[in-house]
Amino acid sequence: MLRGRVRRVGPEDELTLVEHLDELRTRLIVTVATLTVAIAACFWKSEQILHFLRGPIDDRQFIALSPLDPFMASLSISIYCGILITLPVATYQFYAFIIPAFSEEYHRALRPLILMIPALFIVGVVFAWELVVPPALHFLVNYNSAAFTVQLRASNYVQFLVWMLAAFGLIFELPVVMLILAKVGLVTSERMRKHWRLSIVFLAVLAAVLPGVDFISFFLEFGALLVLYVASYGVVRVVERTRPKEEPDVDPTPAT
Repeated sequence: MLRGRVRRVGPEDELTLVEHLDELRTRLIVTVATLTVAIAACFWKSEQILHFLRGPIDDRQFIALSPLDPFMASLSISIYCGILITLPVATYQFYAFIIPAFSEEYHRALRPLILMIPALFIVGVVFAWELVVPPALHFLVNYNSAAFTVQLRASNYVQFLVWMLAAFGLIFELPVVMLILAKVGLVTSERMRKHWRLSIVFLAVLAAVLPGVDFISFFLEFGALLVLYVASYGVVRVVERTRPKEEPDVDPTPAT
């Protein structure tokens, strides 16, 4: 049973496998409970949500190809928007679960960063909604418009839209994830500088597989990833400069 909130586990706590699984179960229950409430709330307000989401396509009407389509559209809205609302909670629960694996010296620095993850997710969603979704949808809906009469199904439209927003929410968490990795010494600016070509290729592939099939979405996603990668490099550099200096390594090469 849940007792108010999930008990915070410290690095000095020696938990058995059963206790680790119990904590994981509790965090999963919190995530699933949040998802359930979010889906129920979104289904209750599905009509208003659909009206809001129609903004980027100039409030055009959707097409229904079967008697079930209006209901399935409301169901799609509730599920996809519920997932979108739950994602920042789920990412927080995930990082909160793995943080005790690090030593106590990192906890004071890492705990505030964990709280930044949901905030950055929201920033990414807002960025995508304001700057990415409108031009992408305008291009897709009006592409070769002389040959096509575009009529959208609400469920497909909501699915496309929510996954694009979720993708940007997740990639906007990149700087804080890199900051956490830099704090624990898993990422260094030297490695990022040394492998920058490989990183660009990886980011381009990631942008290609993210939701959005037009070149406008690709370039906006790729550009956002590049900017976030550069910002992450700056963050890692700041972490390295603020880290206490260790004793210089002794050159093992014998003097000649």
